[in-house]
Amino acid sequence: MGFDELGKHGFIVGNIENKKLQIAFIPVDNKEFAEIELDVTNINDLDELIQKINNLELKENYLYKVILIGKRKFEIEVLNLYKIINRKNIIKIKNETKLNYNLEEMSNDYTLKGIFIKEFLNEINNQNYTQEQLDKILEIALTALEK
Repeated sequence: MGFDELGKHGFIVGNIENKKLQIAFIPVDNKEFAEIELDVTNINDLDELIQKINNLELKENYLYKVILIGKRKFEIEVLNLYKIINRKNIIKIKNETKLNYNLEEMSNDYTLKGIFIKEFLNEINNQNYTQEQLDKILEIALTALEK
């Protein structure tokens, strides 16, 4: 069973009797996998995110994959979250958040970032890239320009 698959933890065995295949699932333990989505749109900083994760209502016999969604106001480094949170049954955290920027407002700035945003908005209108590619380009460029 793959890491991203959800449900009971175990394996499948087969047996051939009288030219018929019989398949059975054998659970390894009583743990089950589950996914939880956590919207970070209204979370203002890393400390608040950690508090939200630590306060999630989780069942004791489950292993969880937490998917972070929404528009973030701060940088999220998943590897550091594992070190900080105190929930042992969270085995995977996936960051699917987007940056929370007002591009139109930023494009009016007379800075390198403003010039980039203006050119970026032109590329959106030209439709040379997919929305996913544009989101990634924007995220990488704005992160680099902020440092």
